[in-house]
Amino acid sequence: MTKTIIKDYRFWVLAFFVLRLYAITNPPLEVAHNWRQTTVTMAARNFLETDHNILFPRIDIAGEKTGVTGMEFPLLNYIIYLFSLLFGYAHWYGRLINLIFSSAGLIYFHKLLSKYFNPNVAFNAAFVLLFSVWFTYSRKIMPDTFSMSLLFIGFYHGSNYLDRKNSLANLLLYFLFSLAGALSKLPSVYLFSILLIFYFNKA
Repeated sequence: MTKTIIKDYRFWVLAFFVLRLYAITNPPLEVAHNWRQTTVTMAARNFLETDHNILFPRIDIAGEKTGVTGMEFPLLNYIIYLFSLLFGYAHWYGRLINLIFSSAGLIYFHKLLSKYFNPNVAFNAAFVLLFSVWFTYSRKIMPDTFSMSLLFIGFYHGSNYLDRKNSLANLLLYFLFSLAGALSKLPSVYLFSILLIFYFNKA
């Protein structure tokens, strides 16, 4: 029984989710990326306090100007804003939201690989990803693993569409999650190379 649980990737995803809840309410003042995390949080707070238009993210370091700034599509920031509407503002919501989405991304990463490789390969790959930079970045208030997780979810549904499983729904979910993931962090677009697997699998 214990061996079966240990070989279940969902156990590890849950265990590391709980582990990374430790001190999650601390200020975003880690030595690395504190400026990036505070910028994300800043834009989320300004959605709440200044203007909730998702197309006009604002920062507080623009002097006398409006603070409206160019950035990736602020989906993570806006979800933090929506949480704040429900529960009142707190700076650490971004950590929890990113951790939730990144944990879901691990699950879909495993589900996607399981369609094309044997269970051991899928488990080992998900395990390695869990212990990679994912371990650190998935609880930072940053869109990196958030974006990649949305792409993993999108690619899973895209592969289902190619397999003709509930095709229209899977096609819509593919476009929705893939587009959201790509816009949330443009460098993540390189992950679209994964789609070559689907092409060669059908060839």
